Amino acid sequence: MRTVWESVTRARAARDLDRLPEARRILGEALATAPEDPLLLAEVADIEFVLDDHVAALSHARAAIAADPKRVDAYLTAALVQHIEGEQDEALQYARAAVEIAPHDVSALLTLAQVIVGGPKTDESRAEARMALASACACAPQDADVLAHAAESYRKLADSDEAWRHVQRGLAEDPLHVELLELRARLEFEDFSTRDKAVATLRGLLGASPNHAPARRLLAEIMWRALLRLAVWVWFFAVAVVALSMWAGPGVLRVATPVLFCVVLGAWIRVFRSLRGQLPPRYLRKRLLRRPEALLGLCGLVFASLIADLGAVVLRTALVGAGYALLIAGMFGASLAHLMLFAAWLRRFGDETDRDACEEYALLSVIAALCFGMVALGVLGALRSWSRAPAAFPVLAALLGIVVVTLLLELVLVFAVGPRYWRRPVVYCTTLLVLLVLAVLGTKWSFAWMAVETFTGPD
Repeated sequence: MRTVWESVTRARAARDLDRLPEARRILGEALATAPEDPLLLAEVADIEFVLDDHVAALSHARAAIAADPKRVDAYLTAALVQHIEGEQDEALQYARAAVEIAPHDVSALLTLAQVIVGGPKTDESRAEARMALASACACAPQDADVLAHAAESYRKLADSDEAWRHVQRGLAEDPLHVELLELRARLEFEDFSTRDKAVATLRGLLGASPNHAPARRLLAEIMWRALLRLAVWVWFFAVAVVALSMWAGPGVLRVATPVLFCVVLGAWIRVFRSLRGQLPPRYLRKRLLRRPEALLGLCGLVFASLIADLGAVVLRTALVGAGYALLIAGMFGASLAHLMLFAAWLRRFGDETDRDACEEYALLSVIAALCFGMVALGVLGALRSWSRAPAAFPVLAALLGIVVVTLLLELVLVFAVGPRYWRRPVVYCTTLLVLLVLAVLGTKWSFAWMAVETFTGPD
């Protein structure tokens, strides 16, 4: 009969070969003969956590803690399970207990920081996370893996300077460390002034490690965000033309609208030229051919832009209502194209998915559209009585409504395909739900108001 240590050694060897089910089987057989052994319980809990069997992982981790209250690795597994399941208070209790047992254990310190930065943060918790990260790096100042974990936590703390410093320290120790290179690319991407460098870093990383999934997803994210900006430029054109029509006559529109169209066309050309120079050869074509909805969205976007431009032309004539209707139609077409491109971003192809960070994009887009849109509408509404064409104001409200509805649909898609990413505290979810309800009601009101005032005249 094998000893416990022999079974653990065989299981670890199977895990190193990425044969996780076999590792769990070996540990399960050993656990049948020694059901209360804390080492076996902690090892099987760790394997089950990696296999996403969180219920079993938490059960075995708790059993290991009961068998040996000083078992640090069991506390860390329990903390990570509770953190992923959204039980932040319990996760913090387990992580803090591990640090209290082993205050100089690097894994415990990094796990505590990871749990803190992945949940709601206060000034006190931020300070606790920084102290844990500093202690971990002091215990292993030349360990590239530790520095990579610390840099990622600093990035989530919105401390890009510290994140950069730890990335540079880690790359000085291991210039080919893939996690550090991927993190450097993400930091470069988050800074508008260094986005070109991000793509160069990713291409170098993928050249050395072509199957590195986070780097592949980040490169795909750069591409999809760029394509979505094409639709945003059409939104800009329609909103700018309608806003201009509030204050300027046909003579000014005759000069300004072609200039705006050229600005949008130039922005489109810059997007494609930038992608062509940044992305690997045939990368964009292969991604689009695999997703017909993306190709259809791009074709629809071309027609939508032409319709919006025709609306701008008609707006300079006596058929002002028809011009507004065409601009609304163009806005609707661009929004549909935006939705199709976003759906293509979400869709899995084979065993690979591109939808990294799309939930953040969707949520921040809704918040930005509501906040900035409402502020702009508020200013224009306050000045409406002094404008040349007050009837343009409800059209602007309708255009904002189209954008908000589009972004809300995309947010719903994110919920549908990836609910696990959205497990947050009840207060957060309640706030988000209230935000969505208010946005839907406000959008419905804007369409009704626009139809009454624009096409039947104000009361």
